[in-house]
Amino acid sequence: MTEQLLIALLVAGVAATIVTRAVERLARQRSLLDIPNDRSSHDTPTPRIGGLGIVAGTVVGWLFAAGWTDGQATIIVLSALGLGAVGLLDDVRHTSVLGKYLAQLAAAAVVAGVLQPTLTVGIGDSSWSIGGVPAFVITTIGLTALVNAVNFMDGIDGLIGSVALVAAIVALGLVMPAAWPIMVPFAAACAGFLVWNHAPASIFMGDGGSQFVGLILGAALLQQEAGVVDVVPVLLLVSPLLFDTGFTLVRRARAGRDLFAGHREHLYQRAVVAGSSHREVAAGYAAATAVTGALALAWPATSALARIAMLAGVVLVAAAYAAWVGRTEARSA
Repeated sequence: MTEQLLIALLVAGVAATIVTRAVERLARQRSLLDIPNDRSSHDTPTPRIGGLGIVAGTVVGWLFAAGWTDGQATIIVLSALGLGAVGLLDDVRHTSVLGKYLAQLAAAAVVAGVLQPTLTVGIGDSSWSIGGVPAFVITTIGLTALVNAVNFMDGIDGLIGSVALVAAIVALGLVMPAAWPIMVPFAAACAGFLVWNHAPASIFMGDGGSQFVGLILGAALLQQEAGVVDVVPVLLLVSPLLFDTGFTLVRRARAGRDLFAGHREHLYQRAVVAGSSHREVAAGYAAATAVTGALALAWPATSALARIAMLAGVVLVAAAYAAWVGRTEARSA
């Protein structure tokens, strides 16, 4: 790591820690609090705009590491800031679901248009490559999916901050060095935010933070060698988030429930209700991300048979986890 990146890491971590604390005090003064209800996983009113600490740490650290010299990175950061601003507005005043998704689409389309990735999918002995307009559409929708997964999974103390920190560290091994000036400060900013967000949290990330986190992480993972993105390792890395989100949406759809209504039916929420602590569940998801991240790093050097075994193993473990949550929930009831 260069001296410049090391300075950026330190600056980002300190800035995120200080700004998150300052924002917490401001939020309490202005009554910008998440009031507990029947869908909440917390018992006391808690400030909900702590993601501003991650935003501040990431941007300040990036300015130290690279500044405005990289036009592509500048557009990515500005897009994430814009999306974060929309999320912050929702934290403060609440906006429509459609309005938020249109903002996500716009920000994701800008990132996809700037990076113009070629997507490759290789499983077993088969490989497919997608470029041009189809790749743009898939990338845009995929980025919004990740943004929403991060947002949906930000429901207990320390979970998303921990997972984002682990994912950012792993991402350094998947992406080009050109993405490091954003990823290194981003990882440090997540660590600084966790000082105040680990259980029991004194402040939450909020939509402003989760939408920024999702887009920054997704954009970084698209910056691979020669603009060619190996899709499976990316999906492996974020699979703990995607699985919980996807499993929950399918389960609610099958039960005929409103997919856009607030709820407490994610696997991580059900695990807490069944008796696991916030720290245990957050640590579990961070550990799962570390494992899937290790598989993602190993993916390029593995044989076709080993790749199939990897995917089968992830699917089996995910299914076992969902079954365990269900059984634990039934016993606690």
